[in-house]
Amino acid sequence: MVDYHKSWQTFMTDEKIEELTRILEEIGEFTNPPKERVLLFLEQDLNNIKCVIMGQDPYFQTFIDPSGKESSIATGRAFEVNGLNSWLDTFNNNSLKNIVRLIYKTYNSELILFSAIREKIKENSFSIAAPNELFKLLEKQGVLLFNRYLSCERYKPNSHRKIWEGWSDELIEYISANNEGIDWFLWGKEAQKVEAYIQKGKIYKSNHPRLNNKIKEEDFLNSNCFKATKNKINWCGR
Repeated sequence: MVDYHKSWQTFMTDEKIEELTRILEEIGEFTNPPKERVLLFLEQDLNNIKCVIMGQDPYFQTFIDPSGKESSIATGRAFEVNGLNSWLDTFNNNSLKNIVRLIYKTYNSELILFSAIREKIKENSFSIAAPNELFKLLEKQGVLLFNRYLSCERYKPNSHRKIWEGWSDELIEYISANNEGIDWFLWGKEAQKVEAYIQKGKIYKSNHPRLNNKIKEEDFLNSNCFKATKNKINWCGR
């Protein structure tokens, strides 16, 4: 049984549900994110979506949670890191660090290192929701955090590409046709391939957040995607 918000009903035909059921059986149990969170985005009201952030595929790594269980770093939301509870904690994800740097630049008109942002968070001179809350709060405001390939085999990045490619591209086309006011953030060459399926809405393109070459105009840290949409979304989650 596939659960979804009623706003997706015309997309989720019997044929699409049958195809989706087959895909979920094919990806198996040891997948990132956990199978029950692969379709998390379908819980959102399509009519309330204001921005779509496109990722390529989920994080393939795992970590040992406090109970001693191996858990997926992927959560079902693009770029969210499971198990990260504070910006002051140590983590290695450059994409997420650069996303926070661009958020800081959006509200403070300067680009600084992530380590400097940590210090500002410590001294309460920069307020941003904790990493285990930020993406939920963005979602509530109408941000769809969507990976083109909705799952991957653990420790094998991009391993479910062929499984999801057609299904998710049809979904992107459907989202665009049924909500023309969406701002689309296409970060990286892989995400930009879906531009062909976006019929309506404004598109913001840049390099992937993991890259860091501020000299290039197309660098993620030079993007105005957050600045141009901060009237719709509070990117600090507050």
